[in-house]
Amino acid sequence: MIRHGKEDDDPHLFLDGEQPHLYRKSRLKRRELKGRVEEPGEPHLFLDGEQPHIYRRRRVRWTSVLKWGALALVLILVIIVAWGYVWLKMKESKMKVPAVEQVLDSKADDQPVTTLIMGVDTGSVEGEEEGVSRSDIMMLVSVNPANDKAAVISIPRDTRVEIPGESGYEKINAAYALGGPKLAVDTVKEFTGLDINHFVVMDFESFKHIVDAIGGVRMRIEVPINDKYAGKLSAGDQVLNGDQALVLVRARHDPKSVPGGDLDRIKNQRRFLQAMLSTLSHTRNPFRIIRVIDAASENIKTDLTFAEMLRLGRRLQGAGSDLTMTTVPGDSKVVGGIWYYLADTAEFQEMLDGFKTEQKVDPGVEERMQTQQESGGDVKVGVLNGAGVQGLASAVAGELGRSGHVVTVTGNSESRYQRTTVYYAGGQSDKAGAVAADLAGADEPLLEGSDELISKYGVDVLVVLGADYEKP
Repeated sequence: MIRHGKEDDDPHLFLDGEQPHLYRKSRLKRRELKGRVEEPGEPHLFLDGEQPHIYRRRRVRWTSVLKWGALALVLILVIIVAWGYVWLKMKESKMKVPAVEQVLDSKADDQPVTTLIMGVDTGSVEGEEEGVSRSDIMMLVSVNPANDKAAVISIPRDTRVEIPGESGYEKINAAYALGGPKLAVDTVKEFTGLDINHFVVMDFESFKHIVDAIGGVRMRIEVPINDKYAGKLSAGDQVLNGDQALVLVRARHDPKSVPGGDLDRIKNQRRFLQAMLSTLSHTRNPFRIIRVIDAASENIKTDLTFAEMLRLGRRLQGAGSDLTMTTVPGDSKVVGGIWYYLADTAEFQEMLDGFKTEQKVDPGVEERMQTQQESGGDVKVGVLNGAGVQGLASAVAGELGRSGHVVTVTGNSESRYQRTTVYYAGGQSDKAGAVAADLAGADEPLLEGSDELISKYGVDVLVVLGADYEKP
C-alpha cells in the first residue's frame, strides 16, 4: 500500500500525520518474551528496551544503632539517678535538727554505734494538755558493725532521773516536753553514761501516715484489745493500718491484753517496730517506696540518712542470738507523792556493760519484773467521789475491778478534791502506784501516805477522785 508515494512498509508516514499508539507492538513483544529463558550472561530484557537504574538497598549498620541507643539509655539513667539523688537529699534535709546533732557523740568506723529512738505523743489520749509532747517510747539500740550483733534497752517513760538544767528529779518522758529532742538526748546520756551517736524521733499521730504509706503492717494479735483510751483491736492475723497500729502501741489500760501495763506496752511497741521494719524491707514497689520516703520526711526527725536508717532497720528485724532486747531493770515506787519507775542501779550498770561491749542484754529481766508485778495483785481498793460528778465512783470502781483489783468500798468523800489523790499505808507505796497506773482518767494522780484513812476504810489503797478525773 502506497500513501502519498510511500511504500506500505514505511511505518513513519500516516495520512493524519500522527504516530499511532504502539500498544499492539508492545503486546506482541510481550508474547515473544513470554516463556523465554535468558541465556547466561545475557542482560535482562525489558519491554522498552532500556536497562533501568539499579538502586542498591542501604545496609543498616546495627553497631551504630546499638552504640547510640546505649549512649541515650546511659544518659537517661544518669539524669534519673541525679534527679533521684537531689530529691532524696532534699527529703533528708527536712529531717535534720542541727541543735540535736551538736550534742551527739562522734564514733570510729569500727566501734559500736548507739542510737536513741523516741516515739513522741503530742497530746495524749489520756487527757494531756493539747500540744504537750512527751517521749512515750525510748529505746537505746547498740549495733556492732563488725559482727552485726545488736541489743535494745527500753527505758520506761516513768523512769526517775535528773534532767540537766532542771532542779530535782523528774520522769524521763518530761525531758522532751521541757527541751525537745536535744534535752531528751542529754538526759539519756546523763542517765546511762553512754555516748549517743544518732537519734530518731517519730511522732505517734504522724507515724500512722508512714504505716499507711507502706500499705499496712501484717501482725498477729494474740488477744483482742479493748482499751477505752487507746481503742479496740480484734485478735488474729491481720494487716494493721495506721489507726489500728496506734491502738496497739498505745494500749495499756486493758487488763486482758496488756496485764503488765507499761511493761506489756513496751513489748508491743517493739514487736510492732520489728514487723513494720520487716514489711518495709520487703517492699519492692517503687511508687510505694516514694510514698514512704515522703511520709518519713514529714514525720521523722533524725541525723541519719535513709540508707543508714534502712541498715539500722535490718538489724532490728530479726530475732535470735544476733538481737537481744530487754527493759531497764527496776521497780515502781511512790517518791514525794509521785509514781516513779526506779532503776536498779547495780543491775542496770551490769546490763550497760554488756550492752556497750558485747551488744548483748538479758531478756530474762523483763520476765522477772513481770512475775514480781503479778504477785502484787488482788489489792483491796476503796474509791470515793470527791469530784461531785454523779456515778463517777461506781464507774471507776468497775474499771479497777476489771484491772484485777478488789474494790471493797465506794461512796462520796467528805470534801471536794481538785486533784485525784491515792492514799496508802506506810511501806505500801508500790500497791498505790499499781492502782494509780490503772486510773486512766487521771494523768498524774497525787500519791500520799495516810495510815489513818487506810485504817478507817479497811483497804490497802484509797482513791479519792478529783475534778481533774475524766469520767470513763
